[in-house]
Amino acid sequence: MADFPSVNEQALHLVARELAATLNEVRIALEAAAETPADRAPVAKAAELMRDARGVLRVVEVYGAALLAEEMEHTSRWLAGNDTDARQFVDGLDALMRSSVQLPTYLERVLSGGRDLALVLLPLLNDLRAVRGAPLLSEGTLLSLNLSSEKSPAERAPLPGDQKLTVPQWARRLRTKYQAGLLALIRGEGGDRGVGTLAEVANRMEGVATTVAVYQLWWVIGALLDALRAGGLQPSVTVKRLLGHADRELKRLYAQGE
Repeated sequence: MADFPSVNEQALHLVARELAATLNEVRIALEAAAETPADRAPVAKAAELMRDARGVLRVVEVYGAALLAEEMEHTSRWLAGNDTDARQFVDGLDALMRSSVQLPTYLERVLSGGRDLALVLLPLLNDLRAVRGAPLLSEGTLLSLNLSSEKSPAERAPLPGDQKLTVPQWARRLRTKYQAGLLALIRGEGGDRGVGTLAEVANRMEGVATTVAVYQLWWVIGALLDALRAGGLQPSVTVKRLLGHADRELKRLYAQGE
């Protein structure tokens, strides 16, 4: 899959160690808060640490991680500044601790070439928001955060063995494969095999697109499939229907062109 275009990779590598140290301090503060629930100073310290981390993540343009850090900061401040019952406090600390573990994993994923895709973090983001009674986020909201009008196809060197086909020719060739993957997903066959097949097609179409509209369409489809594979999104009826619409777009591509 193509890298998320706005990620400043060089800057992210430079600050990764500093972020890891900050997140380790956050975990230490949360463990202290769990040991002494009456003392809200540790969780207030975690909020300040997350504010610093959020600022760094915005500077290096890893927006999914920055969004998670922001939700962690808000939840930490809410726990520090409100008289919560014991259960609320425990639930809040649990959501914060799970997020502090997941955030470094997410950063590693982006560093290794993965998409900066907030949709993968949706369950954690909503767990944090639920603790303080904030409205939950939807899949559509997070996808719209990742889609910028500046995303455009980039020049790519052909892979070894690639045939020189036009975009409509690729669409015609790949549609049968896409339909097989979609059918496997709908039937629940072969675990992640169906999603993997769909992702291969989305990756290819994203790579061969020459217009912004087609590139963005297949970037979003690829992002949605990444979220399915990572468990950040469930294969609901709505998701399957959307992937079915993408099949129609393949047909339109080879019938009408880009």
